[in-house]
This record gives sequence, C-alpha cells and structure tokens, in this order.
Amino acid sequence: MLVFKEMSQLNAGIIETAADARASLERLCRESGWQTIGFAAAGDFAAARHKLEYQMLLISLNKGAAGEEIETTLSVLRAWREAHPQTQIVLLAPEEFHAADRIALIIGARHILHKPYRDEDVAQILAAVAQGVGKRSRRSVLEKRAIGREGFEEIVGVSERMSEIVDLARKVAASDTTSIMITGECGTGKGALAKAMHLASPRREGPFIEVNCAAIPRNLLESEFFGHEPGAFTDAKEEKIGLFECANGGTIFLDEVGEIDYSLQAKLLKFLDSRTIWRVGGTRFLPVDVKVISATNRNLREAVATKLFREDLFYRLNVVDIHIPPLRERIADIRPIALASTKRFAAGINKREIKLSENAIEALERYSWPGNIRELINVIERAVLLNAGGTIEPGDFPFSRVEREITLPLREQEERIVIDMPPDGVPLEAVEKACIEAALARSDGNITRAAGLLKVGRGTLRYKMKKHGIDADASKKKLRSGSFEPVTVTD
Repeated sequence: MLVFKEMSQLNAGIIETAADARASLERLCRESGWQTIGFAAAGDFAAARHKLEYQMLLISLNKGAAGEEIETTLSVLRAWREAHPQTQIVLLAPEEFHAADRIALIIGARHILHKPYRDEDVAQILAAVAQGVGKRSRRSVLEKRAIGREGFEEIVGVSERMSEIVDLARKVAASDTTSIMITGECGTGKGALAKAMHLASPRREGPFIEVNCAAIPRNLLESEFFGHEPGAFTDAKEEKIGLFECANGGTIFLDEVGEIDYSLQAKLLKFLDSRTIWRVGGTRFLPVDVKVISATNRNLREAVATKLFREDLFYRLNVVDIHIPPLRERIADIRPIALASTKRFAAGINKREIKLSENAIEALERYSWPGNIRELINVIERAVLLNAGGTIEPGDFPFSRVEREITLPLREQEERIVIDMPPDGVPLEAVEKACIEAALARSDGNITRAAGLLKVGRGTLRYKMKKHGIDADASKKKLRSGSFEPVTVTD
C-alpha cells in the first residue's frame, strides 16, 4: 500500500446489511491498512456522529432490496457527496442487479464490485482506491504549497482596468460551476488570476490542477485528461487516474485551451454537458465534480470561423470572458509590480536594501514589454541578483542596451520617419501604417526584427499588419525598387 506523509490514516465506512459480510469486509479493509467503521443501513450511517474523515465508503446492495431501502441509500449518499466530494465510493452489488450502473452514476461510485466476490478482488479495489487517494492528497498538498492562500492579494495592479478585472473575477469566483475563459497575451497573468479565483471560490479546499494543453503530446492528451484502464493501449500496464479525476471537488485550469486537438474537443464538450468522464479503455462513465477555468492567447472566434475550434465548445467554456490587457496598455501597473518583485527577490537572496531608482522606474515604464508581466518579473530578478550597489539603475536592465544598439546607428545615419502634418491633420491609423511599413523596409521584411524596432511583440505586429492590409514582401520590394519614401517629422 502507498503511504504518504500527508496522509496519516486511511478511513473507510462500510454499509452492509448482512452482519457476516460486514465483518468480512471490515477484516479485509484492516488487513489492507484501512481503519473501518461498519453500519447495518444507510440510515444508521446518516444518524452517526462522524469524527473521522472518510477517504472511502463501501456500499453493499443485496438482491431483493426494497425500493424504499434503495431510495434511502441514494438520498444519504447524494447528501454525503455534496458535503464531501473527495470521498471515494465503491459499490458492491449482485451481478444480476441491473440498476447497479445507474445507481453508481447517481452516487458517484468510482468502482463496482459484483457479488459474489473473492477476497483478492476486494484487496485489489482497496489498493487502487488507496493509490488514487494518495496521489490526490500529495498533489493537493503540493498545490497548496505552491500557490499559498493569498488569492487576490497576489494580483498586483492599480490601473482602472485591473481593478475592473479583479472585481469581475471576485464575482464570478463565487459561482460553483460556471465555466470561465481568461484571454490575453502570453505572460499577462492568466494563471495567477485563475488560482486567485479558485482560492476565492467555494471549492477553495479542493485541489487546483493546472494543465498546459500545448505541452502535452496530442496522442496522450485524452489519457492525461480522462485517465485509462490497464491494457487500454501498449504500455498501459496499470490504471491511470486522469487530471479531471484528480481535480474532483476542486478546479481544473486548462491553459492554452485553443491547442486541444479537434477530435478531443467533442469529448471535452461531453464532459461539460454531463459532468462524467470515460477513461480510455473503460466500460462506463464516471462522475467528476470540477469547475473549469480555461485560458488562451489565441483568437478563438477566428478559430471557430475557420473550423479549428468547435463553436459549441467555445460557448460552453466562455460563459464568462475575462480579458487581461497587455502590460503596455496599463503602464500604471508597472511601478507596483516592479517594486513588489524587487522586494520579494531581495528578501529571497538576503539583499534587504535593494531599491529601484526613479530613473529605473521611468525606463521600465517606457519599455513596451512584449513578454508582459513574466518578462518584467524576470528583468527585476536579474537586476536584483546582479546588483551590488543597493540601487537599481536603467543600465541594469538588458533591454536598455538593446535600445541603444538599435537607435544609435539610426541617429548616425540621420535617417528619420517624417510626418508632414497638413493643416487639417492626419489620421492616426495612417501614421501607424507608415511606421510599420518603415520598420518592415528597414528589416528587409523580417517581421521579428521589425517588431523589435517598433517595440511590440511579433503577434501584435502581425495583427496590426493584417488590420492595415500590409504585406511584408511588398514592403521589402518597395525598398529594393527605390519606391519607398520615408516620412519626415516637421514643425
């Protein structure tokens, strides 16, 4: 049996009408390391004052059980599951008991053991449940250590837009089942917001499972999501509990959800509709109670239009949409994030007197941050680690040297972008288009280099090129033919 430090005791409740059979089950459980308490009926279990936290309940249904007895059992177990979603339920029923599958679905039973059963069959089930409980306990402890209990206090931001986002996130976090989609560029803090919503939700005591859908090979994604049974495919030698089962009673965060293969999207939709999963190689549906938060940096509406993402799945995931704007659009947040990160990293390496100069903060606010908050935090960590004088200045940032490398040669060659402002003005979009064409011309049509010149991310530049109908190759040909005319800034 697997034993983890996080689990001091495995407790099982047994509901079995027949005294001999109940005693036998209690003996088998104790031999497998479980502490057990037996009950003759579901009503007795409901009336008991439970001092233990049960990791498992074994429920026995006997041939000829009265309808009233079954209804009482269902009622008691449904109430127990709502209050204790982490408890694993095992149903024992005669093979000819045709309603067993339906009852298992109603009460959330993970395993069905048909009577008559052998002692080794029971021992195998007990070992499987113990292993699953151990994995969930260990994962839950690790998650709690990793994310702490701070919730929204960890979301640093003073801009009006971030205040609106946090207010909205607090409201939707109160819902126990509503699906939420967080959109925004890479590095904007989508994962941090998802964790904060979990900790502010009624599921805060349950696990928070984060899944990067883009990092899992497509041929393994279904098994990772929903698990598999032994022998489901080559090398599937033992039962695997999927990530959705691991998140039972808590929240699952599907990062980069737009990367899920189209063939698997139908199964994810099925789960959202039924709240049940089907393991690879399995023979029945298993109920799973999780809240789904997804995130993407892609435009999923475009993916829906091009048939790369299912429209019905999009609307099931996107009940509430929270968009986090890039850092360059909320400059007011740069200072508090930078100051908080400096304090945290300085304390982590025992540099208590490190501070940011006003010039350094101004340099941070001038930079475009194509990598958003993730890039800002990495820049601060590097500056704190390498600083020896106690004060961080603009020269301590790596991007300040890159800016000099780009701009100084332009000044030496006296090349300029010219805007001849007519008396009746000029559309701002025309200025933006001219700047993009100039950057593409200078970079010989290389979009990555052009994005560096314009201090924006590559994805942002592609979006603006599409918006203005700009073709990189056409801009390159203009330069080579001599037909490109730079624009001059004049007074």
